Amino acid sequence: MPKVSIKSSEMSYGFNGVPGVMNSPKIVLIHGAGGQEIDWPMAWRTSKNSSRSTGLTQGNRGVIRLFNAGLDDYSIYTVDLPGHGKSEGKSKSSIGEYSKDIVDFLDAMELENVCLVGHSMGAAIALNVSLSQHWRVCSMVAIGGASKMIVNDAILEGLQNTFEATVDSIVKYSWHKKTGAVADSQQMAAFFREKAKQRILDAGSETVYGDFLACSSFDLSERVGEITIPVLVIASDCDRMVPLNVSWEMSESLKDSYFVCLENCGHFQHIEQTGKVAAELVNFLSKPRA
Repeated sequence: MPKVSIKSSEMSYGFNGVPGVMNSPKIVLIHGAGGQEIDWPMAWRTSKNSSRSTGLTQGNRGVIRLFNAGLDDYSIYTVDLPGHGKSEGKSKSSIGEYSKDIVDFLDAMELENVCLVGHSMGAAIALNVSLSQHWRVCSMVAIGGASKMIVNDAILEGLQNTFEATVDSIVKYSWHKKTGAVADSQQMAAFFREKAKQRILDAGSETVYGDFLACSSFDLSERVGEITIPVLVIASDCDRMVPLNVSWEMSESLKDSYFVCLENCGHFQHIEQTGKVAAELVNFLSKPRA
């Protein structure tokens, strides 16, 4: 994967190879706590190159190709935050620091007319960047995100003292067994848990603890109304990490928001119901803007 120099480190990123069309938003996907860019659906991350890792999605390209719902037409960039995946440098312990890294990435890549799409911690980062009204960003999508992230003290303690057991609990807690995935639910859930648990363990306790600590101190609830760009909020009824009502309240506080609730879905909305999320992204991106 290519890397680009930002102020704090070398950031690894992926690109789907699609040049896009004039005036069409460029999508930048920001992963969640302890994650990396391959956590995003393979059908979103790559155009024709089938050699890249499937990440948290199963490897039948004939199937997952059905799950991009028109995202093939958009330029899509995926990033490994510093200290994650193939990126160099150390992970951070605040959403503000990660936000600076994303802005540095946009500047280094000279990207304009960008739609930031973040999952969980990535959504918090996207919200923080959007609050700054950075001129390169025209819209954003929060998947399983909120303006105030609440992290149980037991999780923070467990990540320091019983890392593997706590990661196992987080992964199980995040998944909903009645996912709308094309594969058998039990098979898909088992595949997800194995992949998700291993990549979080690979990130290491220091990185994962720092990410959850960053989430625990994130609170834009009093300022989220200052965000002026359009925001799509995607939540789900069975998300136990970021409850539905928390995402709804954020959406109600935003000036220009669109709210989508997925049924029978857990915290990893973009993996559990990939096709539905992709369709909502395309619908949001294709809306005429003033």
